[in-house]
Amino acid sequence: MQEFRVVNNSFGAEYGRALGGIVNIVTKSGTNTFHGSVYDYFQNNALNARSLLQPEPQPNTLRQNQFGLTVGGPIKKDKTFFFANYEGQRRGESPTYPPILLSNISTINASKAALGIAQENLNVLKTKDNDYVFARLDHVLSSSHQLSVRYNLEDGRDLNQLVGNTLDGGGIGAPSSGHNVFVNDQSLSGTVTSQFGTNMVNTALGQYARRH
Repeated sequence: MQEFRVVNNSFGAEYGRALGGIVNIVTKSGTNTFHGSVYDYFQNNALNARSLLQPEPQPNTLRQNQFGLTVGGPIKKDKTFFFANYEGQRRGESPTYPPILLSNISTINASKAALGIAQENLNVLKTKDNDYVFARLDHVLSSSHQLSVRYNLEDGRDLNQLVGNTLDGGGIGAPSSGHNVFVNDQSLSGTVTSQFGTNMVNTALGQYARRH
């Protein structure tokens, strides 16, 4: 991200049908010199304090790595530029359980065992393993026309996502209520910006997107 602008009223027609505010994000592009970065965000339960919502003896596992790299520069100086970014996230954590489940887990598991149903496993982890790719190519067609092409990829594999409600304080009913979420989202978009004279600018946009 290079910059962003929040428009909460009186926004123009180019933003389409919107009931709320508009967040307009400008992505980075390459320049005439090469630049890059490498980054990582890390935390785990050995370094973080135990959550007040997970007192002893509840499981308290947390591990997270959010890492990536960026690189940008010229393909042909003053003419063609590229910028690319990869980011990955690997997160696993113990869910927060409601007190009613913890205080009755023995009875619940005994009942499920009598019915031949798999017992609840409080050691199950919520995991979030996501990969993101962004690539952008900018090309100066002429003094009045510029081309920009952008590719985005999101590949998400979220396991044991457990949705709670206000009755249990935002926790979950039981580990067996978890579900898995898989997302593969790709998009390719292009923009041609043209200047006609001193008082007219036209932007032509096209996009192809595929989501699974």
